[in-house]
Amino acid sequence: MPDLENLLREELQHEAQKVQPELLRPLQVPTRRPSWRPRLLPFTAAAAVIAVITAGALVAGLTAAHKPAAHQPAVSGSAPASLPRFYVTTSSGPGGRGIQAVVRASASGQVTGTVPVPSAVPVEWAASGGTFVTAAADDRSFIIGVQGGQAPTKIGLDLRLFRFAISDAGKPGHLTELAPAPMSNETTEGIALSPDGKLLAVSLMSNSGGNSSPTIQVLNLATGATRTWTAPTRNYPYLIGPPSWADGSRVIAFSWLNADQSGLMSAPRGIRLLDIAAPGDNLLAGTVIVPRGVVAAGSLVSALITPDGRDVIVVTWRDLTPHAKTHTVVVQFAELQASTGRLVRLLRTERARYDQVSIVTVEDSLGVLSLEPQGRYALVQGVKFGRLDVGGPDLGRFTPLPAVPAGQYVNFAAW
Repeated sequence: MPDLENLLREELQHEAQKVQPELLRPLQVPTRRPSWRPRLLPFTAAAAVIAVITAGALVAGLTAAHKPAAHQPAVSGSAPASLPRFYVTTSSGPGGRGIQAVVRASASGQVTGTVPVPSAVPVEWAASGGTFVTAAADDRSFIIGVQGGQAPTKIGLDLRLFRFAISDAGKPGHLTELAPAPMSNETTEGIALSPDGKLLAVSLMSNSGGNSSPTIQVLNLATGATRTWTAPTRNYPYLIGPPSWADGSRVIAFSWLNADQSGLMSAPRGIRLLDIAAPGDNLLAGTVIVPRGVVAAGSLVSALITPDGRDVIVVTWRDLTPHAKTHTVVVQFAELQASTGRLVRLLRTERARYDQVSIVTVEDSLGVLSLEPQGRYALVQGVKFGRLDVGGPDLGRFTPLPAVPAGQYVNFAAW
């Protein structure tokens, strides 16, 4: 038997000995959803596949010495005092007609209001990446991004942006389309509203002249002015992930993926910091802050930097049985030190089983979706969607929250 196969077998047996059988429950296989990006560059579409392959070494580095005390699943109830009162997701409208923004109470997940969202994307893509959502630190101001308008000769999509506010009771107001012209023929990866609500960061792959370049655009919502940073080399072999803000409204963090493996594959290579107060428009002028140490041996699926810039909250993925018909997967949320990339603590470990068809869909949906202004709680999508204590009094405690119908996953949420 090959050495690698022996190692996998020994590792699986070692992990299985730690499992408490009475805590395991069968997991229903989710329904496979159509991709919302029908004509993306091949290496972009392959990103999810390689992440499954490369993330194993990282998770192996998260040793038992870093494991927090075990928690039973939390039940709905009153939310911590410092938690935002509401969170927002998107979904198909009543009867499957159109797309809507859905406001829910953070304590219970109860819907407090909805508002229709103009969209050109098919409704079945509403919960799978065709829409984006971000929030300011005031727990009141939100922006929805909608992609659509793809022409047969284009590889990108057009992005439209809508702003709305919610009342003290969680009722959303009318949507107002932002004045800046929509991004045309681009592949948007994510949006992030600055804590003061004045600036909007958009990460995208800019498509022009046969060249696809990682790009950050920052929109001044009051003046409509736009500033752009891009990788300086044509066909630069990297992809960019969703942005997040640190150090108030000055620094933007974004995940950085190498797309030059075998020409098609891509794998996370860390997180870059961009100081928007510095001169120039070179996206590579910032610093790569992860991975280092044990993280360098593996790969991250998703990451957000905390508002104070000290830590990075990540989610990792591992397939214990990559060659089996039914895959046993481990999903882990961890906190890394931003200055070194070293592991601070393992926050949560989840295990589940999926068939060959569903495993890529699940992996592509994993994410650290939104951090509240103090960086204590995160909205996350793991095996389930919910909130995770990442810096509060009960580290690693997970509270499931409703967002989409059973069998679907949340790609973007905000509070």
